[in-house]
Amino acid sequence: MECKKCGQIITDGATVCEHCGQNINEPVAAQVQAEAAAPAAPAAKKENVLTGTVGALIGAVIGAAAIILISQLGYVASISGLILAVCVIKGYELLGGKLGIAGALICLVLVLVTPYVADRIDWALMIMDAYKDEGVTLAQAFAAVPALVEDGAIDSAIYTENIVKLYIFAALGGFGTLVSMFKKKA
Repeated sequence: MECKKCGQIITDGATVCEHCGQNINEPVAAQVQAEAAAPAAPAAKKENVLTGTVGALIGAVIGAAAIILISQLGYVASISGLILAVCVIKGYELLGGKLGIAGALICLVLVLVTPYVADRIDWALMIMDAYKDEGVTLAQAFAAVPALVEDGAIDSAIYTENIVKLYIFAALGGFGTLVSMFKKKA
């Protein structure tokens, strides 16, 4: 028997052509129309590491600002670690097209570095406020944080608790965001 669509010889009794997939009992025109009417699969997004990194950096700045602002308002800033992780990952995905292995590593580095830097800036702002009469700059206060923790001027238990909470919430936010992203793709 010969296929009406591709002209190849097919096995007698076959319901579908093993060469082109044409349904033997269906006219060729009907199958071509059905294939044309079927929606095309969307093209897979490609990862752009450069623009994704820019997006992740913007997300890191937003997250750091949240950490500093919430803390300066006198509230526990640990929830802002969650904001940070979500902003970094979504920023990468938004500008980078999709999050691949390279993007995940870039986001991981930013989520590890940003809470530390933001927490130090937060402490530096408090030091500047405490020593405003002496004209201490942000850079001087930022550099003085470790020495003040070591000398006991900043309670090391509070300092450590703050940074640990930030990292816990950043990990929770990052993990939750990645899981939801990969569930959507599955």
